[in-house]
Amino acid sequence: MGERYGALFTSSPKLLMNTHSSVADNSYAAPTDAPKVEKIAAPSKTASSLTVSPVLKKETLKKEATAQENPQAAVSRQPKQVVVQQTTCKEAPQQEPAAKTKEADAGSTATARADAGRTDTGAAKVEGFSSATPPPATQDSLNTKTLKQIFQLSPIGMTILDLSGGFLSANQSFCDAVGYTERELIMLTFTDLTHPEDVPLLRSLGEQLLEGERQHFQVETRHWSKDEKPLHVGLTVTMVRDGHQRPICFLLQVVNLTEQKWMEAQLRHRDFYDALTGLANRALFVNRVEQAVIRLERNASHQCAVLFLDLDRFKVINDSLGHTIGDQLLSALAGRLESCIRRCDTLARLGGDEFAILLEEIDGLDDALAVCDRIHDSLKTPFKLSNYEVFANISIGLVCSSVGYEKSSDLLRNADTALYRAKGQGGACHTVFDQTMHQRAVALWQMATQAQFAVQREELKLRYQPVIDISTGRVVGVEALIRWHHPQHGSISPSEFIPVMEETGVITLIGQWVLREACQKVKTWQDLLPASCPIKINVNLSARQLAQADLAKQVAQILAETGLPAQSLRLEITETAIMHNSKEAIEVLKQLRLLKVGLCIDDFGIGYSSLSRLQQLPIDILKIDRSFVQNIGARGENTEIVRTIIDLADNLGMDIVAEGVETQEQLEGLRALGCQNVQGFYFARPMTPEDALRFIQESNL
Repeated sequence: MGERYGALFTSSPKLLMNTHSSVADNSYAAPTDAPKVEKIAAPSKTASSLTVSPVLKKETLKKEATAQENPQAAVSRQPKQVVVQQTTCKEAPQQEPAAKTKEADAGSTATARADAGRTDTGAAKVEGFSSATPPPATQDSLNTKTLKQIFQLSPIGMTILDLSGGFLSANQSFCDAVGYTERELIMLTFTDLTHPEDVPLLRSLGEQLLEGERQHFQVETRHWSKDEKPLHVGLTVTMVRDGHQRPICFLLQVVNLTEQKWMEAQLRHRDFYDALTGLANRALFVNRVEQAVIRLERNASHQCAVLFLDLDRFKVINDSLGHTIGDQLLSALAGRLESCIRRCDTLARLGGDEFAILLEEIDGLDDALAVCDRIHDSLKTPFKLSNYEVFANISIGLVCSSVGYEKSSDLLRNADTALYRAKGQGGACHTVFDQTMHQRAVALWQMATQAQFAVQREELKLRYQPVIDISTGRVVGVEALIRWHHPQHGSISPSEFIPVMEETGVITLIGQWVLREACQKVKTWQDLLPASCPIKINVNLSARQLAQADLAKQVAQILAETGLPAQSLRLEITETAIMHNSKEAIEVLKQLRLLKVGLCIDDFGIGYSSLSRLQQLPIDILKIDRSFVQNIGARGENTEIVRTIIDLADNLGMDIVAEGVETQEQLEGLRALGCQNVQGFYFARPMTPEDALRFIQESNL
């Protein structure tokens, strides 16, 4: 039976009956790394492997024509085997001319196959698809015409194969699926259309049918259409037997699953790859890191490194140039990063402007640092996006496995910690993780969770730094600055705990306390000082506070509780905080402006505020960043920059405050440029409330 079966089907061992084969093995499945399997040319048809060219040769057509003239002669040339007799129905020739023609055509093509050299002993012709010797009638209610109509009109692809896998007939649905006509299929075997990897399984299952071990089977297989497009089908194969249970032919039902499998492949691809850049996503990256850690356990000499990357000030670029340009930048950046690593490394987009790199099989930290240097060097050239040239910088956190890790989560956590440190250093740099970073990070996060209780324990204090009118030397206001003295960790710098509070959300609670405490203190001073000595209070707002839609309501409530006039309160906001959510921020600022409170942009000049954007903001005051003030005076390195900012503020009707004044030379330089107000160590450091009040009294009275 096995030899008679010959080259019937093709299959892959990966395919199981009544199960779905892995799409990853399909040459047309998008989400896999499997190489594409090219269609293999079919071998020449022999007694054991009946395969012919799909092209209908002229000689074959001549034989077909001969068979049409004398079908009985063609049949007589076949080896004597069991042949199913065709059932004859009593039909009026004049009523069914079309049916007669179709039967003749079917008979001619079957005979042509015999003339073409079909000598396998298992070949047979099935009822209704051959014009061989007519068999005696069976059931009148189910005649040949009815069977043929059911076969031809079925929406499911159906075909009949002889015992060697050659096509005897195929309905229109099957022909549409594979792109061949029925006449072309007659000259082929099912093997010619089947993926080479699927041959073994189909052969095995087909032999089981021949041996009587099963009556039918279902399987998913891969095939090629006439135009060599891949097809994925659900295949049901049934063994047709005669009254003596001898095998006659195979009946195949074919459901085209190509589109379904493609959609499933796309869904799987989305699960593991980023849609914008095509890079691995977080899920796939974490999996790769996990596998790398497993290899570390097996091979002590193996080392790897994880890099976390964050695009500096991407939010500003996105908001100023638009999301389309932002997406183009991310895609272009992905290409730059890929050029800096090897093919064996993994580059992923974790989300937003965050990327990650897994370096495997490296010699040590120096190899990872070299990658960091290549990344920074690659960004020295601007990105050309539409009509813009955009420069971009990246902060990188690096951790190397040479320290020794048992969990992938530890590698990822420490890389993130190192990235956080790099961002805190100003960005555009890379930082290597060490254990002190983790210890400090843990301590800060613990403190952040305790911050909400710090007020009750009186660990948080406010210090006040005076703002001086240059022309009079009088104090016109004070800036409230928060300080934290922890019972175990001592004094903690705001640059350390405020970013942590921002991330945890605790800053909103702390911010309300700062605002209420500062307003209450200045109101007390105003009650003690004469009316001729008005004092205003400057309070900093965080980005998270500015993102609160009800911020104006909170401020109004605190002003009402403390009794401080709204005109005495100035809220300081950084450029970055405004640009973080520019539309929402502008709306909140407008609501605050309606309360009559003053609004100030802090650290002006180091952000990305354009003149057009600045005109849209309801701002009263610009504070010049200390970095510009430091190099002003005799050397005059920043003199023109400061002059431009002062002129800009004057033209927009805004007040100016220069912060970070520490020398007489800086003071005189600012005075010469027409700066109105100054603030810095030259006059006073942040002071306790008692010292601040005393300073105000001494300066103003």
